[in-house]
Amino acid sequence: MKDLVLVAINAKYIHTNLAVRSLKAQLCDYEVDIIEISINDSIHRMVEHCLAMNCLTFGFSCYIWNMELVLKVTEILKKSRPEATIILGGPEVSFDSAECLKAHDFLDCIIAGEGEKSLEMLLASKDDPRAFENIPGLWFRTSGKQIEHGPAEQAMNLETLNFPYSTKECFKLKDKIIYYETMRGCPYHCSYCLSSTNQGVRTKSLAQVFKDLDFFIAAGMKQVKLVDRTFNFDIKRAKAIFSHLIEAGGKTNFHFEMTGDQLDEELIDLLKKAQPGLIQFEIGVQSTDLNTLKAIGRQTNLTQLEENVQKILSYENIHLHLDLIAGLPYETYEVFKTSFNQIIALKPDMLQLGFLKCLKGTRIRSEGEVHGYFYASFPPYEIISNKYIKSGELYGLRQIEVLVDRYFNSGGFKKSLSYLFESNLFHSPFDFFEQFSEYWTTQGYYDLGKSKEQLYAILHDFLKSFDGEGLMEEAIKFDYLLLGTGHLPPFFRDTSPDKEWIFDFLKDPNHVAEYLPEFINTPPKKIYTQVKIQGFSSTWIRYIQGQHLDSDNQHSLVIFHQGKSVCIHQDFC
Repeated sequence: MKDLVLVAINAKYIHTNLAVRSLKAQLCDYEVDIIEISINDSIHRMVEHCLAMNCLTFGFSCYIWNMELVLKVTEILKKSRPEATIILGGPEVSFDSAECLKAHDFLDCIIAGEGEKSLEMLLASKDDPRAFENIPGLWFRTSGKQIEHGPAEQAMNLETLNFPYSTKECFKLKDKIIYYETMRGCPYHCSYCLSSTNQGVRTKSLAQVFKDLDFFIAAGMKQVKLVDRTFNFDIKRAKAIFSHLIEAGGKTNFHFEMTGDQLDEELIDLLKKAQPGLIQFEIGVQSTDLNTLKAIGRQTNLTQLEENVQKILSYENIHLHLDLIAGLPYETYEVFKTSFNQIIALKPDMLQLGFLKCLKGTRIRSEGEVHGYFYASFPPYEIISNKYIKSGELYGLRQIEVLVDRYFNSGGFKKSLSYLFESNLFHSPFDFFEQFSEYWTTQGYYDLGKSKEQLYAILHDFLKSFDGEGLMEEAIKFDYLLLGTGHLPPFFRDTSPDKEWIFDFLKDPNHVAEYLPEFINTPPKKIYTQVKIQGFSSTWIRYIQGQHLDSDNQHSLVIFHQGKSVCIHQDFC
């Protein structure tokens, strides 16, 4: 019989759970299995997985995205197997452990805080409940059904922890997101963040970090996300790790959460050397309003942040996400609009628009009365309204967030949105998304799923009345053809040369060598089926080439193939 089964219910199938793997890695003297599923699985399928295990002790990793499911699964599991011991752990049960046990009599124990050492002690003491009171961070029921607890949790020495991954397991996880930590804690005290409740920062040695990173590269992992809250808090340490990754090479993508204003010239110059796809950054700006930043405990040099972001983006080798949070103190709808416009103007690869979560244990939750917070009583405890922003305004932002994700973050509308924002067809990018969202609402588009082609059609239809010179339609068509589908939907004007012209062009080996070298010695008929040629105004061609926009009636031809475009010399048009 297994000593323990650890259960992880992830937010998405592509995610993995670091916590259960770290716990298992420390229990070398025990038989431990992991069940990993997602919130999209059915409750009864989750229970079936547990009941299929030959085990009487189950540990569940609890977060805001899975807490309700965990309680449903553990209730059914306990009633199906009453002799089983149910243990919960994780951030969602670490700040109200006693209340959670009182409210749910099917739970046996909760480990608050870091659990590696405490879980090992619990398994060693399970036949002697009297020893439970000596286990750090443990909350438990006595034989008399009283709720008791051990001493305060103990911060782990990260150097003593065993590495949570094996080569065999990573082979099965190659296409999933792997999570990894080089440190715990955070030097900052942002009022909305659980990491602010930890005192100080503990780090792994650089030698250990290098060894771990090399393991992921050798295993060929697709993406590794570091869960370190502020990776560059120690800039010298950050430089050493980035230098190691750049020298090591490999195809693994590494994702880091960074503080955008704390990058010096040496680090930025170092990042320029990184091969494309190696490094991905997520920078939490949260707001550009100084009153808001002060209220949440963030000290950000916004001018420096913008300069650093622009330099990094100019290298075109690092995928960069910028984050904003709606619902923060003092940030009205108009103030948020200003933050949005300032950040999207930097042209990040992704603008992640999130909504304040009043998490258990955070300062912002305790300041609810000060700022008039109304938030959901259930996970993820998202903001409903406060003194500064109404619920209707926040719901409007939620709809805008959908469009930002589908159009801006998808990467499929880069030319369209770039031209749209630069052309001043709307007062600001936020005004565009706001009006576009109203259009989606009136047309009922939010209520139905949308294919890629439909997204282009909707944008095309919406912008018709704003597109006096027709360049907006050209921009949208250009983006669509970069998808490489080879199909031109009927809502676009077909500006292709006639078939005879195209074949004559493709029959000339000099043309193929110059414009489509990948098709050298390929029959014209085969090339024809794999490329798309369309005419565009010279005005649009000059725009995508970064030249001055002078209107004229001339046209240029563009060849599209596998997400790339090449303009044919004007002589052929």
